[in-house]
This record gives sequence, structure tokens and C-alpha cells, in this order.
Amino acid sequence: MTAYAPDDQVTVSPRYMAGAGDRLTDVIGPLIHLFGWPTQHDAATGHVKIDSPDGSVFCDFDPLHPLGTWWTIAHH
Repeated sequence: MTAYAPDDQVTVSPRYMAGAGDRLTDVIGPLIHLFGWPTQHDAATGHVKIDSPDGSVFCDFDPLHPLGTWWTIAHH
């Protein structure tokens, strides 16, 4: 295995194999664990959907989106 420096960029394919990383956890972790937002998670694809308890905000993380748009955040 080749050693990489902490700031080296590498390419991983498919994208979800790279893992969620800290940013995804930092964003949706508190919403789920501290504020009780209901979640739907597909472990096979990495797709995560969460809704605010009052139904006013929807967050969708889809690492396999065909247009490369990983996040959708909407107010309904």
C-alpha cells in the first residue's frame, strides 16, 4: 500500500466507497441524534433522507445522484 500525505487528493470510485467523511456526520448527526429528526438510510447505496419533526425541512444526501448533486435541502 502506498502512503499518502494527509493533504493528498485521491480518487475513489464509486464515490460512496470513500465513506461519508466527517462533514456528513457533522451535518446530519446532530439533527438525528440531538433533535430527533426521523431518518431513512439505504446502507447499500449510502442514500440518507431526513425530515424535521414538524415536516418543514427536508434533507436528502444521495452519493449516487446521476448529476453529481449529493445534497438537496428544501423547505416545504
